[in-house]
Amino acid sequence: MTQPIDSAATDAAVNALFATISRLVELSDGMRLRQGAAGTRLVFTGLPTASLNIVSVGPDADLGEVDAFAKEMSAMGAPWSIQSRGEVDSALLELAARHGRTSSSTLPLLIWDAELLPTVPASVPEGTTVREVRGDEAEVYAAALAAGFGMPKEVADLFSLPALLDAPDMTAFVLDLNGAAVATGFNIITGDQVGLYNGSVPPQHRGNGYYRALVAARLRHAAASGARYAFTQNTPMSRPLYESLGFQLAETWTYLTSAS
Repeated sequence: MTQPIDSAATDAAVNALFATISRLVELSDGMRLRQGAAGTRLVFTGLPTASLNIVSVGPDADLGEVDAFAKEMSAMGAPWSIQSRGEVDSALLELAARHGRTSSSTLPLLIWDAELLPTVPASVPEGTTVREVRGDEAEVYAAALAAGFGMPKEVADLFSLPALLDAPDMTAFVLDLNGAAVATGFNIITGDQVGLYNGSVPPQHRGNGYYRALVAARLRHAAASGARYAFTQNTPMSRPLYESLGFQLAETWTYLTSAS
């Protein structure tokens, strides 16, 4: 994407992001997603991470609707956050504080256009291969995911359900080093968009180009499957890699969480 990202492209990516989350919820037991009349969304995964259980505020916030969703979320017993696109105004900050959400963090939303595909490297480091993983190898994917993120195996298992790995619009990937999976990624396609999730490499394997090779392979796979645009949210550690492949910042999301 060689031009600045306009609001229509950003909105399309945001809508696609929530469409991919809806698919995850649909195929996973115990998860919930619903949207209020004013555009507020409630996403509950039950996972022990505040950014994965959110009350997402629409562009024109209805504070009454946000408050009602926040009360509902607070009764569900998992860490949660109020998420807003861009900066948070004083009224929303006050509402969040009433629900104990007094800490703030941010994540970028990055967007990529497949017109940049010719610039994406096709080679992989020596001794490695990138391959797709299906439901019959759920344990392989879960173990690599747990190692890459340092997460409990039981949490990784929830992202490795055969129902997800075998879904036609979802593809799990691993990068094998001498036959052992050392990096992971997960694509979800919706319309002409692909969401890039669950990218991980354990600390002992970082700095060797494995993650870059895996992201590049995932972009090529998505484009071959009909995706024109890609989006991702990531940490400061991986953001420069995505930007080196042509991803651009669309907007920054704020997450208001409990101080504890």
